[in-house]
Amino acid sequence: MIKKVVFTVTPIYSIPPKSAAAVETWIYKVAQRISIKNKIICIRNEGYEEKTHISDNCSIYRIKFGKIYTRLFKKWTRLDPFSYAVRITSTSKKFFDNESCDNAIIVHNNIKLFLKINSRIKNENIILHMHNMLDPAPLPENVKIIVPSKFLSNWYEERKPQASIKIVPNGFSLENYQQLPESQVVRSECGFKESDKIILFAGRFSPEKGIIELMRAVKMLHEKDSSIRLALIGNPEASIKGEKVAYQQEVKDFAKQNMTGYCFFLGSKSPDEMHKYFSLADLVAVPSIVDEAFCMVALEGMAAGKPVIVSPRGGMTEFVINGETGFHFSSPMSAESMASDLDKALKHPRRLEIASCAKNYAFSHYTWEHVSKDLERVLGEWF
Repeated sequence: MIKKVVFTVTPIYSIPPKSAAAVETWIYKVAQRISIKNKIICIRNEGYEEKTHISDNCSIYRIKFGKIYTRLFKKWTRLDPFSYAVRITSTSKKFFDNESCDNAIIVHNNIKLFLKINSRIKNENIILHMHNMLDPAPLPENVKIIVPSKFLSNWYEERKPQASIKIVPNGFSLENYQQLPESQVVRSECGFKESDKIILFAGRFSPEKGIIELMRAVKMLHEKDSSIRLALIGNPEASIKGEKVAYQQEVKDFAKQNMTGYCFFLGSKSPDEMHKYFSLADLVAVPSIVDEAFCMVALEGMAAGKPVIVSPRGGMTEFVINGETGFHFSSPMSAESMASDLDKALKHPRRLEIASCAKNYAFSHYTWEHVSKDLERVLGEWF
């Protein structure tokens, strides 16, 4: 039986995250709720303390690299003698009182970090929690992997058939969705009318998210129904280099040239405030053009009691069941087919009943309390 757990992750966002960071949010929400004594180890960004005491069972330790160390060992020489992985290992050993057999380290979404830690702590209690599809070829054949969906489990099983793979889904904060603000209040704050029919998108402004395709579909829909509005939540300036910069500009240009007056950029929202913006929606759209391992936006839309329409691919179809807990876009997806699917979902005679069923399903399967119990069950099965 596991007595202590360390959660760690790629050194990008500190925990708790101040912006949308699904992996770091998962760690923070679950670590607070499990009954096993645990420590979160992450990077220390500006504005965060080195240590945070959450409860008798949970604490956070944040690793900071000074400017001189970063310049000398990370940029100039690349020696990095006290690397992130080394510091995680050292902190973990102290937390475990140098006893590793009854303890576990869960490395989130970073195969290289997993391998570095695994090379320094030789035991079978190091677990990889993958939230995305990344090539598992370098991993040990008997690696233990946690994934959020059956879809992702199958993906890794095909590539690592000897691995032990368990499913622990993503979740949402029950307290945020039990009592949402009134729709007209949030609409008024954001400049919408009660009569507007609002299609809501939330997520990264990246090509794989299908935003341009959704915009084209909404444009076609608006030509037939002038009350249609598209609300986009996310940061259209998030990327500063690479192809995503061009895509962000394409999204903004398309809206300016073709959707003036009915496409609204609402900006990025923190995880703790996102829930209230679902109150705006008549329909939550997730038009991803690649396979999603899970999809927090679809789940949160369901938890908010809003009709959700998603791409018919990846892990989100495991809980967004067409005609029961939501709707699916037709395949193959095109602007024309998407416009038709959006129109059908908005006019569906059982739209509100389906949304209510979806909310009940989310509440009974995907709260952080359910997720935490699932993790403890999985650890119990392994150890």
